[in-house]
Amino acid sequence: MQNFILIGYGNLAYSMMQGFSQDPFFQTQQFLIYGRDYPKAQSFAQKFSNTEAIPTLEEYIQDDSVVILCIKPYGIENFHIHASFKLLYSVMAGVQLCKLQEHFPQAQNLARAMPNVGASVQKSSTSLYVQGDEEAIQLACDLTKSFGTSILLDREELIDSSIATNGSSPAFLSLVAEALIESGVREGIPYNQSKALVVSTLEGFAELLKTQTPDHIKTLVTSPAGTTAEGLAYLDRYGFKGILKEASHQSVLKAKGKLH
Repeated sequence: MQNFILIGYGNLAYSMMQGFSQDPFFQTQQFLIYGRDYPKAQSFAQKFSNTEAIPTLEEYIQDDSVVILCIKPYGIENFHIHASFKLLYSVMAGVQLCKLQEHFPQAQNLARAMPNVGASVQKSSTSLYVQGDEEAIQLACDLTKSFGTSILLDREELIDSSIATNGSSPAFLSLVAEALIESGVREGIPYNQSKALVVSTLEGFAELLKTQTPDHIKTLVTSPAGTTAEGLAYLDRYGFKGILKEASHQSVLKAKGKLH
């Protein structure tokens, strides 16, 4: 049986495993969990079926294995694996394929993915780049789609660029949601009701955005000299959109190693 080896047991690894465990195909596959702290790996593995922790790595790797790297970027220095295996699937921000190849020289195919926290509810927006054959591309896409949507990019450098669109963006959207909820509370709406209204609004906005441009949605809401127009004028005065774009750009620069 083909095995899938997940290296890491943090929040993102847990979110991805939730997706794998609910996918009909991956439910039937064996997942092995590896990390430097074996008891932590054991505790992690116990949360899912068909999953077990392993105390060492290289002896469990087979020619058709899939190794999923879900660790902090600096953690790559702890691995120098010379066994041959089917696919290395990395979700580490800023770690290039050439670097992965140095530490896993016998990997037959390489993939980089940029998922986000939506993976925990199978709603991750994930950018993906694969250097490999058609079978590896399909396998990487299947892995990704088990915890959300998969956007296959044609250049590796765009993976780091996607920090702006799907990597860091949930944190920025959290600030927007938080501000809107708190605004409702400020105007007298109880917190739970304010949150429910914002959640529903964001859900509706996401549906509209599938078929309409942001500018058109904005036009639908904004009447001449109306309340929304006044609010938009205030945001424009203080550079809200520019600040958000620059924050996204700074995140990308950090991923590319251009900030310290």
